[in-house]
Amino acid sequence: MKNVLINKICQFVVTENQLRSFWEKSGGELEFESLTNEQLMQLAKKEIEQASLRELEAHILDHGYRTRDEIEGKMIADDDSDPIYHIEVIDTSLSGTPSTIRIDRLVRLECKDCGFEMFVQDIDIDPSQLKCPSDGGQLVINNNGNTLKKLHREK
Repeated sequence: MKNVLINKICQFVVTENQLRSFWEKSGGELEFESLTNEQLMQLAKKEIEQASLRELEAHILDHGYRTRDEIEGKMIADDDSDPIYHIEVIDTSLSGTPSTIRIDRLVRLECKDCGFEMFVQDIDIDPSQLKCPSDGGQLVINNNGNTLKKLHREK
């Protein structure tokens, strides 16, 4: 059997009104307004995970109802702890800069001297602080293999 996997970036927007409705349907005990940013992110993740294909369509950015103006604003919280999801709370009443979504969580480092290559999970690493485990030489980030991909959302 030859299955084909297509990886595509898909951004889901869960508006405050959608979250409120989902919260009320799920029988939340607290007042919606009292939820923390962390609780809102977990609620949005739960809504996306439980949504049918038809319901997911209502959340896809630039598809149907969801537009870019719903994600323009200041990011006030984010959660990058799950390797599958990057979740942000954006306050559209505040101005801010677009965030960067990291798709892969590995950085390829290469030794300038011997060419040894290795991968690290810290995508914000400063390679000048590391030495090559093979010969002690200087390590640099090697993006030729496109192991670190970023999507810059533009306003």
